[in-house]
Amino acid sequence: MLFSLNKLNAQRASLWLAVSILMLGLIAGITYTPILTNVAASEKDKNSRKSDEKEKSKKSKDKDKDDDDDDDQDDKKVSDQQAKEEKERKKAEDKARKEASKTSEKTETVKEAKTVKAPKPEKPSEKAEAEKADESKEKVSAAAKKPAEKPAKKGKNDEAKTTAALSFNDELEKVFATVETEPVPNGGDAADDPAIWVHPTDAALSLIIGTDKAGGLAVYDLNGKQLQYLADGEMDNVDLRGGFKLGGQEVTLVTASNRRNNSIAIYKIDAATRKLENVAARVIPHGMAVYGMCMYRSAKTGKVYYFGNSKTGLVEQYELFEASGKVDAKKVRNFKVGSVVEGCVADDELGKFYISEEPVGIWKYDAEPESGTTRTQVAKVGDGHLHADVEGLAIAYGPNGTGHLIVSSQGNYSYIAYKREGNNEFVKKFRIGDGDIDGAEETDGLDVTTMPLGDKFPKGLFVVQDGFNDKGSKNQNFKLVPLEAIFK
Repeated sequence: MLFSLNKLNAQRASLWLAVSILMLGLIAGITYTPILTNVAASEKDKNSRKSDEKEKSKKSKDKDKDDDDDDDQDDKKVSDQQAKEEKERKKAEDKARKEASKTSEKTETVKEAKTVKAPKPEKPSEKAEAEKADESKEKVSAAAKKPAEKPAKKGKNDEAKTTAALSFNDELEKVFATVETEPVPNGGDAADDPAIWVHPTDAALSLIIGTDKAGGLAVYDLNGKQLQYLADGEMDNVDLRGGFKLGGQEVTLVTASNRRNNSIAIYKIDAATRKLENVAARVIPHGMAVYGMCMYRSAKTGKVYYFGNSKTGLVEQYELFEASGKVDAKKVRNFKVGSVVEGCVADDELGKFYISEEPVGIWKYDAEPESGTTRTQVAKVGDGHLHADVEGLAIAYGPNGTGHLIVSSQGNYSYIAYKREGNNEFVKKFRIGDGDIDGAEETDGLDVTTMPLGDKFPKGLFVVQDGFNDKGSKNQNFKLVPLEAIFK
């Protein structure tokens, strides 16, 4: 009986334990199911956010790439437009040069080609130095393509052209410099154009004023010593005229084309100190990108004028006048020559204006401002004498309207003289050879005077820019030749 009771109690206890366990299981299931559900949902949301972030990141990267591509395309459009404009400008110049070259080839005979002498070979060290200097010239020129300013002149680093030029001019009459100036301060293609000032009371104290187109103006005595340097800008060409009334006195004005700020630089010469003084009333701008220039004093009116020109063939004429003790200018005329122009000169007595169109030849206009655009071609590239580029021009005044027009035929390192009067007939061609002082090559600007300048130059002076001073081993300078060596 007791055993049966204990057994029953044990069964009840087991049943109770099972029910308790079952209840606990049900309670646990109810409690943890939401938690597990929430955890699963949270993990799902987390994974969803990560996926969204990845998608956004991908889209952002794609957008950045598209923006970069758009920027590259915009830059390419600007670059293409600039290249197109530069190509069109060069195409116009190349066309003029090719036409001139074709004419030149027709006039050169086979006989001339056979009699060309080969240039003397350079020593290796000299050639290396020359090439190094040429490379420096090219870099300086390219930096100014400043645009402006000065595409660099072709040929300075063209060995084939240099050899041809030396061959052409080897048969020419040679004259020799007796004085050379100190080199200009700046290296590369810097020196460009000289002007001769004759002292009013002592011709031996006369001056040479030369441009340093990388820095300013240099003033030299007849021994070639630099007396003054004005770092006033990128002066390309320089010229002067006397007889200008300023402050109740007659003075000599010196003007230059300043390519740094595209203005007309104006000075007067103090005869006592032999120094230049700035007398410009203001910064006088051109209506174009200025390149070369020259001056004119009218025999009819006594007025003094300034001619400026550009690489696009434009010419502007300004009248210079006094304004409260300074000098101002007003434009009185403008016209277009053709392609690239730079060198020019005016004949004050005969009232003529000459200008070099570099790949074409020399043109003659009337110099008075009301004259218009009627012109005559004096000489043509390829005529058997003139070789492109056609550069500096100068007038050697003789008695009764006679004399000479002299030009730099840069393409074969020579100079050509024409009659000043009439139809400017050809007279002679010559070069400046190596002597006690090295010769002159690839000349830009030049000047001449028939006035006696003391013992060194008793019958006048011819001055030229030397593109390869000591064959390029030194900065460029100017060479001085007695005029009687040219016109005996």
